[in-house]
Formats: sequence, C-alpha cells, structure tokens
Amino acid sequence: MAEEGKNKVARSLLDLQPTALLELFRVYPDRINKPNQWLGFHGGAIYSGSILWQGFRYLPLSMESEGFDILGDGKLARPKIRVANQNNIITQLLQVHKDFKNASFIRKRVSVKFIDHANFEGGNPFGEADPKAELTDETWLMGRKTQESRLFVEFELNSPLDLESASVNPRSIVSKFCPWQYRGEGCRYQGQPIERSDGQKFQDLDGNGVTPNYTPPDGYVGSILDDPSAIWSELTPYVKGAVVILESPTIFLPDSNANLRGEPLRTVYVSVQDSLGQSPEGNPSFWQRDGCSKKLSACKQRFNEVDSIGFAAAQNIDKSFNAIQISGMQSEDVSYIPNHTGLFHTTVPELTGQLTGEFTIMGWVNINQNSPIGAGILSTSPSDDAGWPNTKWLNINSTTVPPLKTLPQPRRGTRTNQVAANYMDKINPESAYDDSVYKTINLHEQQRCGNTREWVQYVVTNSKNAAAEALNGIGAAAPTKINFYVNGVNLSPTSQIATDDMGNFASLANREALNWDFPYTDEKALPTTFMLGAVEYWSKDGSYYYNSPGPAYTTSMNGALGPWAVWNRPLNDEEIDYLYKRITTPNSFSNSLDFVPRNYDECTGSFGTITGSGIGTLSYGKDSLVAWWDASTGLIGATNSTGMLDIHTGDIHLTGSGEFLGINQGYKESPLTLISNPTPAFPNFGGFPGTDGFSYARST
Repeated sequence: MAEEGKNKVARSLLDLQPTALLELFRVYPDRINKPNQWLGFHGGAIYSGSILWQGFRYLPLSMESEGFDILGDGKLARPKIRVANQNNIITQLLQVHKDFKNASFIRKRVSVKFIDHANFEGGNPFGEADPKAELTDETWLMGRKTQESRLFVEFELNSPLDLESASVNPRSIVSKFCPWQYRGEGCRYQGQPIERSDGQKFQDLDGNGVTPNYTPPDGYVGSILDDPSAIWSELTPYVKGAVVILESPTIFLPDSNANLRGEPLRTVYVSVQDSLGQSPEGNPSFWQRDGCSKKLSACKQRFNEVDSIGFAAAQNIDKSFNAIQISGMQSEDVSYIPNHTGLFHTTVPELTGQLTGEFTIMGWVNINQNSPIGAGILSTSPSDDAGWPNTKWLNINSTTVPPLKTLPQPRRGTRTNQVAANYMDKINPESAYDDSVYKTINLHEQQRCGNTREWVQYVVTNSKNAAAEALNGIGAAAPTKINFYVNGVNLSPTSQIATDDMGNFASLANREALNWDFPYTDEKALPTTFMLGAVEYWSKDGSYYYNSPGPAYTTSMNGALGPWAVWNRPLNDEEIDYLYKRITTPNSFSNSLDFVPRNYDECTGSFGTITGSGIGTLSYGKDSLVAWWDASTGLIGATNSTGMLDIHTGDIHLTGSGEFLGINQGYKESPLTLISNPTPAFPNFGGFPGTDGFSYARST
C-alpha cells in the first residue's frame, strides 16, 4: 500500500500542471531519551497557515534550505537550513533544548492534493486525502549551529552515516564545575536562597550579613518557586531579607511533552535594603540575586540531609571570655632563673584520681616566646631528674631538646619557640630509665612576641584500646591510647594498637608496680598534682643545666590561660569539635580571632553530654565532667588563697600562686540565624560531574 501511495505522488509530478509539493520538517530534540517527542514545522511559502498531515500539526516558520541534492562524487551531503528568528523564538528553543545538539531532523515531502481534509473547509479541493501518499523520509542529524542572529539561525545537517562530526555525548564536563543550569534543567533546586553566584553570603551596603526571610502564605504548601505571592511587584514594599522571584520571558524549562512550552525559568532575589518599586534585575544596591558557584560544595549545601541553613545576622555583638595573665619572665638579677611566676594547681585525689583511667583534658592557652625553656602549660607530677622535663605522668611544656642534640644543653631561662607533649609510654619494670618510658610529640610553635593574642586549644584524650576490657581488673595491664589535639586537629599517630607504637599510654598495672630509684623508691608512676601554667620543679647547680641536681624552682609560662576542663571519659570527635567554637565575623569588622572557647552554658541539648545535662546523658556522659574552670578567680573556701574557681561543681578549685591578673578577651561575632531548607525528597537533579546524579537528594 505504501508503494502505491508513492506511485500516486510520482504520477502527479508528470501532470501538465503538477500539484505543488510541500516540505514538512520534524525535529527530535532528544532522540535517545525521548525518541517519540518532536517539533513540527513547514516553510510557509506555499501555505501560510498550520498544516495537518497524517493527523499531526506542522507550524508555519519562514525558512530556506539548500544542499539536499544527492551528488555523484561519493561525498555525503551536508545541507543547511536557515530559519527566521522572529521574536527570538528559535533562540528560546535552543536554550531549552541545548542548541539541538545531536537532535534528529526529518524532511517529509507530500503533494498538496493529498494532505488532510481538515486543512480546508469542506475537504481538500485538489484531490483525495491520502496519509500514505508521501515520498520516502530523509533523516538527518543536527550537526552544528553555524550562525545565530536576531534575523535568522543557520544549522548544518549531517547524514547518519557521516561519522566525521558525530558527537557521542553532548554533555560538557568541566573539571570541578557543574554544567547544569541553576534552578533549571539538570538542577531543579527549589529550596531557599543560600548564596550569590560568587559563593558569598548576601550582605547589605555596609557589609553586614542579610538573612533571607521567606514566609509562605497561610495554608500554602510547596516550593517558593511555585508561590504566586513571591513574584515581585512594583506596588509591594519590601524590607531587608525579603525573597522574591522573577520569571524569564525567554528561557523555558522543557516540558514532558516536547510540543508544549515549558514553565519559565524563575530567578530568586534577596532584598538587601528596604525598597518600593525598585526592580530586582540590574539593581544590586537593593537586590542581590540567588546564584550558585557551580562547585561541589554548593551542591552539598542544597541537596543534603540538613534541614536548615545558617546565615550571619546583620548586627555585630561584643562578646568575650575570661582569661588569666601570668608571668614567666626571667629574673632581673639572675638571667637563668625566672622568679616572676604564676600557676594554678591542686593535689586533691578527686581530680588526680580521674587521670588513672580514661579521661579528657581540654584547655586554652596564649603562650608567647618570652616563656623560658621548660616552661609548663600542663603538668601532672613532680620533676623526674632522669628524664626531665618529661614527668612521671603527662605534661605539655616548652621543649628542652637542643636543635642538634649537641652539648651544651639549653640553659635555664633561655627562650624557646616549640611546645611539645611528653607522656609515659611502655614501662620496663626492671629499668626505670629505659628510653622507651618517655615519648614526645611536638605540637606547635609558640606565638612570636607581640600584642596579638594567638589562642591555642589543647585536648588530650586517653581511652581503652581494643585489647583492654577494663582499665582496672583484667584490663589493667593493657596500655591505653592517648591522643593530642591542637585546635581540633589530632596530631597523634594513626596506628596506636601495638604496644610499641607511639600513642600508647603506660598501663595502670605497670605504673603501680614501678619502683623508682633513690630517692623516689616510694613513689608510683601516678599523677600527684594537676597544674596549669607551670612545671612544678626544676633543678640547677653551678652548671645551670637541666640534668643537674640542686635546689628546685618553678618554671612558669609567660602568657595567659583560658578555660580548662577535665572529664572521666574520652570525648568523641563531635564533642571535641563543638568545644572549638568557630565564630562568624561580619565583613565590616576584622577580628584577630576566628575561634573561641565554647561557653559552659552553651553545652545544652544534644551536647548536654559535655556538662552532664540534657539529651543523651542517660546513655553516656552523665556525671562525666569532673571540673570546669572558666578562668574566673576568687577566694577558695575559708582560706585567704585566691585561685581559679570550678564553676561545675564548686568543689575542685585550683590554688593560685605567684603573679597573675584576671583579664577579659573580647571579640565581635555575628550570631547565626537558621532558616529551613525545604528541598524536595527526590528533585529532578542532574548531578555534579562524577556523581550518580542523585547523591545529594534528601532521603525520605
């Protein structure tokens, strides 16, 4: 039957007055994923209206074509078509359908006398409609767009057999950057505005942060993009933080039906100052456009499991934390003996006894280069001359190791710039002076002398390893694992399982069984004191070196102490990170600090485990906080001694001695405001290059 129809067309071409031949065209924008969706049009030269053929409508569109001829030189034809771009209609289609890259193009030809009767009132006057009476379809591929202007767009077509210019995958991938259209095809993000296209938060003309404030109408459930009340109106007054949308008149998102125009692309704007009648487009003094940096981090902010997003508030708030300034300067008359000293300590077993098992010690220090060699920050036992300044337990102090380990050793009172942690590792009961007893981990350099206070947070955790079922009893002989954190970074070795590895802390059984040589035969390798700001003793003789016996002197640091705390359990990584509070500073103000100590009163809710109150304390954390010193000072009990007060229980105070001065460390902060991020459960998300396309979708 099909051959009979083609014969009827052929015979019509031989008539004395042949019937006009129509050219009809189909474009399949996505022949792979949507092979049945197409756009139909004709040149409009013979017939100015829409044409129905085989029950389908072809729209009139001014165009011309060339190069469809079949040549005899063996070369494949590459026809060109030029289509009128009236009212930018072709440009809009190209934006929606990726420039028709690798689209299919079908050319149909049929005589007027065979087109559908529905094209004419009363039926086709030229002949009998026949849906089978057409010449064989010509199938081409859209090769490339050669020209585009306001007048016309020109395309070059390729034969399916022409592999020279074939593109296997039309998707462009640029390293580290997403190719999808933000809030458009491949992205379809529908949540709150988060940042500008440069990755910066919204801010007003003074540099203060602006929090987007979208409030849906009562009873409205859905995305801000679908909320008609969010469309900007020149008659509506807007306040700072207001969120509006603008609809693009030229860019439309593709519909599931390729023959229908999709929804317009919607752009979100955030007001950065009060306005009335100020258009968001091209008016950055009043409005800033919601955008995307095209980086993977931007994707994670939008398509994730987080229910809310934090924004810095506009106002600056003056805040502070307590600190105590102490002296560790050299003596004016004898350079190698510091006599202006300050420290805080206690020997009560309620505190030192907690350090024989699992524990966490957290503290904040501002130590400068004026501190002498050996100056202590944290110390738990008196000096051991054999391994001084490594103590019989644990300390953090200015290092005493000479640069090349050559003699002479550093003199007392000499300055240094390296802080190290020293602790007791495995113990050979037969030899108290085995080199394996003491381990040292370099932590950081002290700040150079100056006015800037460079605060450092120390966290020390001791925990059971896999072999220890208990710290006392059957697991008492097993070494525990000690970790040292500086400003939230774990500096301990990663492999800490074997007995010989650094990071092991001597077992309780070995510590209790150890008998030190004269004159310490009655001392166990257990903590005897808890001291902040100093190492309790050092020795000296006429040579003034550290390993010499003689009178004792306190070796105090120079700088300031911030809050400190002790727990009878190892804190987890989340708790440790929470105690290291990163602050948000407005652009209009420059802080010397970008992190501060977490306040005791801030440890609530899910972080109530830190102070022993709130969510989760029944399972862990309850009564685990031993003491918390926030660097506030006062009289201790009925004595006349002034020290650092325990604000947690009020029972474990640190006695102060020497010279110290209470100070206040100030800083400016912008509080964070949290807004909801209503990302749909499974958005039509194309995915960042290298992802599976749905890696950051909110799960149900």
